[in-house]
Amino acid sequence: MKKIFTFLFTLTLICAFVFPSSSFASSAKKHSSLVALGDSITFGYNLGENNNSPSPYAFPYLIGAHLNKNVENLGVPGWTSNDLLQALKTPKFQTAVKKAKVITLDIGSNDILRLASQFGLLNPENAQKPIRLTPEQQKSFDQATQKYSENLPIIIHTIKQLAPSAKIVLYNLYNPFPSASIYLHPFSETIIHPLNMIIDNNASTFHLKVADAHSAFHEKQYIFVRLAQNDVHPTMEGQQVLAKLGEQILHKKPKVKAN
Repeated sequence: MKKIFTFLFTLTLICAFVFPSSSFASSAKKHSSLVALGDSITFGYNLGENNNSPSPYAFPYLIGAHLNKNVENLGVPGWTSNDLLQALKTPKFQTAVKKAKVITLDIGSNDILRLASQFGLLNPENAQKPIRLTPEQQKSFDQATQKYSENLPIIIHTIKQLAPSAKIVLYNLYNPFPSASIYLHPFSETIIHPLNMIIDNNASTFHLKVADAHSAFHEKQYIFVRLAQNDVHPTMEGQQVLAKLGEQILHKKPKVKAN
């Protein structure tokens, strides 16, 4: 069963990386209030009949419904932080961000999971033993982490320049595997943790609140992740949790200091 699960998980990653949705993004609305930037998690991958367009069950639409705002979901399956950074230089993305009142940002999972898939670290034979990186593999992960640390502040800075008055919800990365997955869980933690530290540091620098998906999904992956379908993307319940995290940040009022 573990071998089957890991094999199908690898196929899921490959499909998300190699065959991103033919829909570059949802059709733009003239008066969009919430713009969602990210990858397949933002897109709502595998929650609909097909992946030709973002799923209405994806967390940006849930937040939009709660806030009574129009939503433009620009999440694209398979995207890395570098993909998003390049997209923010295009008129399409700049126009969308400029008119946004709320912006959600969830990016980074593919920066490292793509490497794990390319190296075959998630193949069935590797899931049955501790995962040890070769020096070359470790160097590649270090380079990917460094690249993410360079991309994320530019992404946030660009967003704030384009939409200085917009509220930004910055998500961190969840581990799709519960601790019961004795080899994949610690390995995923090892490569996810540095990126979450980068997210925390940038949140502090830009005075943003982090939507802590990592803590919310911890030991609840069997409910919030599509593991039953051999998939690492959020279930509808998982998307609802992501939405709640965003709503909590948007509704949180700053503390008033007493004189």
